Amino acid sequence: MRERVRVVMIGPDPRRGQGGMATVAATLLRHGADAVDLRCVPTHSDGSAAHRLRVWLAGSLRVAGLLATNRIDVLHVHVSERGSVLRKSILVLAARGCRVPVLLHCHGARFFDWYRSLPRPVRTGIARVFRAASQVVVLGEPSRARYLDVLGLEPDRVVVAPNAITLPADVPDRLGTDRAGAAGIGVLFLGRFGTRKGSADVLTAIAALPAEVRERVRLRMAGDGELAATAALAERLGVRARITGWLSPAERDAALADAEVFVLPSRQEELPMALLEAMGWGLAPVVTPVGSIPDVIEDGRNGLLVAPGEIAELTTAIQRLVGDDALRHRLAMRARQTALGFDAVEYTARMARRWTELAGQRQPVIARS
Repeated sequence: MRERVRVVMIGPDPRRGQGGMATVAATLLRHGADAVDLRCVPTHSDGSAAHRLRVWLAGSLRVAGLLATNRIDVLHVHVSERGSVLRKSILVLAARGCRVPVLLHCHGARFFDWYRSLPRPVRTGIARVFRAASQVVVLGEPSRARYLDVLGLEPDRVVVAPNAITLPADVPDRLGTDRAGAAGIGVLFLGRFGTRKGSADVLTAIAALPAEVRERVRLRMAGDGELAATAALAERLGVRARITGWLSPAERDAALADAEVFVLPSRQEELPMALLEAMGWGLAPVVTPVGSIPDVIEDGRNGLLVAPGEIAELTTAIQRLVGDDALRHRLAMRARQTALGFDAVEYTARMARRWTELAGQRQPVIARS
């Protein structure tokens, strides 16, 4: 009987991590164990600097030990930018030294800004790390083109694999009985508070709505980052909003079920998990055409696109959706239909096929015991 492929995945702790990269890791763990022998070794976890250092050291030593004893067939590395790349470069090179194939899974929306800011010798070293990977997975065609151009990667080694979600079986009937007693239209923002995700733009746009429209908006914002500054801005602008930190999965699902419009006016993105989750729950998206978002959202068909930083456009888009039940419902249902193509089960099956193919290319230097 053929042994199952042994895949070790490194990156954020899916049990404690926050954000899209941790969600992707959790999705792969949830659905991938049937196809391969899959384990996750966290090399990052949110917390104090001392805690993060302990997690990185413990995870790195564990992976080194698994490599040294020939217990990894494929190393799956989740990276974003800055320290995430630098810390994991050592393990990528160690795996290649042991002839273990590496799948480098890229999530960083600001990777190229960071990369171009580095001294030339550091850029050269990072490019070599990426070229050492057996396969580089990116989230959309625009990203693939940039990785090929900037890092000089071989085209057949860079593949597109958009993020995936676990779709809810049912979504609320937001035009029918589920709307009974609802006060206003729920508008939801999920993400890191700050300039990159446009959280202040959301508040400023809603403050600019006509008073009778603004009264109909129930705004919920959840995430990390500049939480206190966001709450203070809402108070200064006189915008009523429920602003909290990260939500648990159950809390997130409850917030998605309660909302009708999802707004994320980002300046930089790859393919945000929050957008896909909102689409899966049947919300009408208002987003910006950055990163791989235009691969998913077509303006006027399954969402509304606004230019980054253009408050007037954002205000108009929100006003349209709050005031037009038919438009909001039509975009939401088409968004939900689009989200069906991002189902986590099929996504993980495709990833498992990649792992198996990569493991078949391996030429181990030590015989299995």
